[in-house]
Formats: sequence, structure tokens, C-alpha cells
Amino acid sequence: MKHALLLALFPVSGFATAVSTALEPVPVQERAVSERACTSFTSALTLQPLCCDTSTHSLFWTNKLLNLGICCLLGELLDGLTCTTAPPSPSAGVCSGQAVCPVKSGSDLGIKYGHCYVLQALSELYLGHDYAAKYEVQGENPGVVFRICGDTTSCNTTTDKVVGANETWYFQDQMGDPAATGFGWLGGSGDLSVQAASGALVVAGSSICFGGKCSVCIRFPPGGAHAPCPLSPGQSHLGVSGNPNNCQSFYFQEVGCRSEQ
Repeated sequence: MKHALLLALFPVSGFATAVSTALEPVPVQERAVSERACTSFTSALTLQPLCCDTSTHSLFWTNKLLNLGICCLLGELLDGLTCTTAPPSPSAGVCSGQAVCPVKSGSDLGIKYGHCYVLQALSELYLGHDYAAKYEVQGENPGVVFRICGDTTSCNTTTDKVVGANETWYFQDQMGDPAATGFGWLGGSGDLSVQAASGALVVAGSSICFGGKCSVCIRFPPGGAHAPCPLSPGQSHLGVSGNPNNCQSFYFQEVGCRSEQ
């Protein structure tokens, strides 16, 4: 199937603009796309009747009343009459301190396999360890660095790929058990704690917004996640819930990964 992409600008009313990597859209009568995916419009550049395949493109209206628009690839923005690549989100950088947001809302979580994050609770306190190896918000050892892994061996599965909305991962704990050596894994039962790879828990999540910031509400399939026991105000442990609707929200802030010692 040939997709329509309006990235070539032609002379219109006495002006001309050139766009790199341009492909001329195909007129409606020459396209064979389903009516569900195809949105008819008139090119704001050539005044030709065209079809925008909305399964792979976005249609930007320049004059809805006159049915004039520009068809760009999904993820691109319209700058004037030119389709341009969207600038990177300010949350995408390492150590920006910003909460990571989905690349495409409803499609992914924004976090990436092989990348490392600190998890900030909605209280703005960080998930870390207590005096030993249990996970605790506002614990004695806050700010554990977690690496998102698709496996519990090399952590090289699908490196740099954005985690999809329906995908799962493992948390590699780059601080590890203070009574052991090397990295560890988030897992166990009851109050969750640092485990060997064999005890790592599968993690899933969903995007949710709090106070205008993006967060990921994590759970442990087939169950959920909750705080299993009362602690001082501001503190909480992390545990598995039998109810998959229960989840714990965290702001994921990207940081550099550590080298295993």
C-alpha cells in the first residue's frame, strides 16, 4: 500500500518552499486504503484532493471550513506548512530531573529497556532501601537506581526500545543487597526486597498523570502493587497485592546507569 505523505511544497500563489526527503501525496482516486483509515482533504499547498491514511499519518487542518490541510507522518509536527520532526521532550535527557512521559500517549510508558531511573513517589520522596534490603519510600538509603530489563541475565533484551503500554519488565537494583555483592533484583513477597535473579518479579505499569506530571503506576502481574504495612507518615513499603487494580505510582526520572563492582 502506498501511503500519502505531504512533504513536498509546490508553488502556491507566487511562493515556493522546498522540503527535504519529500514524497508527493497520491490523489484520492489513485489510493486503495480503507474508508476507516482514509480521511479526505484538500492539500493546502497544491489544492489537490488527497487522502491522509490516519493509521500512519496525522492530518493537520489549516482551514477546516475549506477542507484544507497537511498530512504528516505520525509523530511529526506542522511548522507553518512544513512537516517537521518533533523536538525531543525535555524529560528525555539523563539527569534532567523531569518525569519521563510517554512518547505516544496510550501506546507506551516512555521508559526504555536498558536505561536507568530513580523512582519518586507522589510525595516527592524517593524509593530506596531501609536499613537492610527492603524497599521503602523515604528509607534509610533512598534513591536506588533501577535499570529496566527485558531479561534477568544480560539485561540486553530490546535495549533502547521504549516499553510498550502492554509490556512487562524487571527492575535491576544497581545498589544491590548491602549484605551481598553485585547488582540485585526487585522481588520477593510481603515487603519486597533485593533478590537474586531467580527471585525477580515481573513488573507491568500504566501511564497516569498527577499534578500535571507523568507517572507510571506499577503492578506485579497477575496481581497489583500496594503498601503492605503501616509506617511513619511519608514512608511506605512496596508489596504485591492480590487485586490487579491496585498499583503504586512513581515519577520515573532518568539517570546514568552504574558499573557493576
